[in-house]
Amino acid sequence: MKSKLAKGSSGNITSFGMTYLSPDAMRDARKFMSADQKGVRDEIGFLIVHQRYADRFFPGTSVLHTRLRYVLFVPWLYRDEFLKPAKAERTQDSVKRREYHLTGRLMNEPSGVIGIRNYPAPVEQRPSQVYWGALQRWGLVREQDGTGPLSRYQVERLVSGKSGVPLRDDEGALLGDASWPFVCPEPPDEWYRQGEGTLSFKLTRSERKFLAKRLRSLSSPKNPGARSLLSLLVGHDVSTSRTAWGPQIRELAETEKPALKRAGYAAALAAIGRSIYAAQVETLCDELDGSKRSQRQREALPTILSRWKNQADLLDWNAFLDDMHDKSELSPVVAAALRDTLAWIRAGHTDPMRLETVYRDAEIYRKGRRARLSRNQFGVDQRADWDNDHHPLGEPLHYRWGQVQMLLKDLVGA
Repeated sequence: MKSKLAKGSSGNITSFGMTYLSPDAMRDARKFMSADQKGVRDEIGFLIVHQRYADRFFPGTSVLHTRLRYVLFVPWLYRDEFLKPAKAERTQDSVKRREYHLTGRLMNEPSGVIGIRNYPAPVEQRPSQVYWGALQRWGLVREQDGTGPLSRYQVERLVSGKSGVPLRDDEGALLGDASWPFVCPEPPDEWYRQGEGTLSFKLTRSERKFLAKRLRSLSSPKNPGARSLLSLLVGHDVSTSRTAWGPQIRELAETEKPALKRAGYAAALAAIGRSIYAAQVETLCDELDGSKRSQRQREALPTILSRWKNQADLLDWNAFLDDMHDKSELSPVVAAALRDTLAWIRAGHTDPMRLETVYRDAEIYRKGRRARLSRNQFGVDQRADWDNDHHPLGEPLHYRWGQVQMLLKDLVGA
């Protein structure tokens, strides 16, 4: 809700009112806060590197994605809700119930079912939330009057019985023709069978053809005239490639090959940087806080450094910076931390505390009071809750490769 303007007793214009975050904004905030649980830790800005390369190579994907057929399940769920008899109740809650029942219908699948661990309890992340970015980016949600594809909130308003009312955006502007917002094949007979275990993730021939065509048309966000790496991998079996920058993937990468190599070098740099960070926090626990800890992170650093330093050393810094400059430039403090880490490696250093100041500046910039490297009471409190023995050892960025492999698995041979 926007704040309103009113005149105060002095005649000056003052503002009052409250601002509400949309459900989408709240969900995005929760996802950012839970990044540690999703395998992309953001110590000093590695999440930025991860996101920009992952969005470039695999547009529309997410660390929450599992199987590809969900991008068809979601439109079909909305379709069923929209086609209910006119007298039947159609609400956003009834769409949620359909997504809840979808989990049960997939319960015989061995992996990839969203919400199966908590079933029959409702899922926290609904399939429509998880896959909406893919539906938009892959062209399965129609655009309205040149304003871009509809949001999930707008579609739910349409489906929940407001189709007789002109569809408007959050500012009240007309969205124009309220035609059916999805582009996708009709559901197969399997879709209409009710009950638990009645669905699978196996795509029909027409579904595979449709999705393969959509994904093959995806351009690179960084180079709009070139095909994205995701589009180039459609139809190939990439299940044996351990990383997104492995030999098989580089061979298929075409114009994205140089950037893909840099992404691999940057992933190695992140592995070392993560280990440096953990060793720094562990050191502060001992030397500053008087909280005696094991030396697990500090002892692991030499091994991680030895394993990844040669690959990290190959990173072309200027080309890397160009990769990172998307809609906004990389923050100077984050860039300084990454640049100094590369210089530290090339100089043959081994003491992580040489980088403490630049890492602390970057972490405070990213996290504020949640920064563990802070030398104030906030930092002491954050370190007190930090478990160095269970904190993951430094590892390379993955760029959502595991999720991408699972999505592509369903299109092998297409």
